[in-house]
Amino acid sequence: MTFDFNDYNYYPNLRSRPAEVKGFCELADACKDAIIPTFTLGKWPRQEDSRTSLSEIINASGGRPLILDLTSDPAYLTKDIYELKNPDSNFKSWRNFIERIEHPVVPTIQINEDSKISQVIRQARHFENSGLGKIAFKIQSFSDQANNIIAALSALDSADNALVIIDAGYIRDTVHASLAGCVTLINSIRDEVDNAIISVTSTSFPSSVMPFIDAKSKGKSGIIDMLETKLHAAIGREAVIYGDHGSIHSRVYTTKGGKFIARIDYPLNDAWVFERRADTNSQGYISAAQDLIESFPEILEDDTWGARKIVSAASGDIDNMKQPASWIAARVNMHISRQIDLTSASVTDEEDFDEFDF
Repeated sequence: MTFDFNDYNYYPNLRSRPAEVKGFCELADACKDAIIPTFTLGKWPRQEDSRTSLSEIINASGGRPLILDLTSDPAYLTKDIYELKNPDSNFKSWRNFIERIEHPVVPTIQINEDSKISQVIRQARHFENSGLGKIAFKIQSFSDQANNIIAALSALDSADNALVIIDAGYIRDTVHASLAGCVTLINSIRDEVDNAIISVTSTSFPSSVMPFIDAKSKGKSGIIDMLETKLHAAIGREAVIYGDHGSIHSRVYTTKGGKFIARIDYPLNDAWVFERRADTNSQGYISAAQDLIESFPEILEDDTWGARKIVSAASGDIDNMKQPASWIAARVNMHISRQIDLTSASVTDEEDFDEFDF
C-alpha cells in the first residue's frame, strides 16, 4: 500500500456491529475515498466466530484500505479472536491471519499484558517489511502501552509507515483530564519520534439522551453538544489528525429486546439533535422525522443515505427502518459524512479556535 497517512484529515473508529457497518457501507463513494476507517473486529450477531464480521467490513469498504483491530470486550470476544491475541512467536497467529486477507488491510499492532516489548517490536517490523508496508498503533490508556508503542515506532524503518491512534474514549465527564492526558502522551511520543503521525479519537455521544431532553418539549426532543471536535482543536489542528467514534458511545450495552423508544438523531456541525417518541411501535419514527424536518428543513437538501431515510420516514415510509439499530446506522452515516465535509474544509482563521468553553 502506497498511501500517505498524512493525506487523510479524519480517521473514524468503528466496530464490527451491524449498525456501524451499515452506516459506513451506505456512505457515498467520495466519502469512502476520503477516509481510512479503523474497524475493531468482534462477534457478529448469532455467529460464533469473526468470519462474518470480517466479510461484512470488507464488503462495506468496496476494496478501499481499512485499519483492522481486535476487540477486548468480553461481550464481543470470540474464541478465534482470543487466539489471535496470543503473543507467541511475535504474534504469529495475528500475522498469519492478516496476510491471508485478500484486501488492503492495515494491521493494528497487538499488545497485551502477556506480551514483551521485543514481541511487539518484531511484530511491527514484520508487517512493515511485508507486502503490507503500513501499520497502526492504538493507545487506549494514557499510562499503559505507551512505552511498547514508542519502542516499536522507533524501531521502524520509517515512522511514516505508521499511524498512532490515541483513543481517549468517552470524554464528556473527563474532557479536561483527557486533554491533559493526550497532550502529555503526544509529547512523550514526539520526544522520541518527532515526525510520528498521530490521530486523537474520542466520543462524547452519551449512553442515554435523557439528561439532554429539553424540559419544554415534554420529553420529545433535545440537543447534545459535541465535544470531540473541541478536544481536537484544543490539542491543535496542526499537531494531530482528527478522529472520533462515528457518533457511537464508547461502550456498547447489550439489550434483551422488548419495548423501545422511537428516536431519530440528526448531526449538526457541533451537536446532535434528536426527536423521540414513547410509542410502543415503530410508528413513532414517522412523527419524529416530521418534527425533525420542521425544525431543520435543511434535511430535505441533505443527500446522505441517513438523511434520505428521515425524509422517507416523514412521508410514512419506514420499511427496513423500524428498529433502533437502523436509526443508529443512519446517525453514523450522517455524522461521518458531515465530519468529512468539515475536516476537508480549509481553516484560515486559526485564532477562532484558541479558546473553548467546555
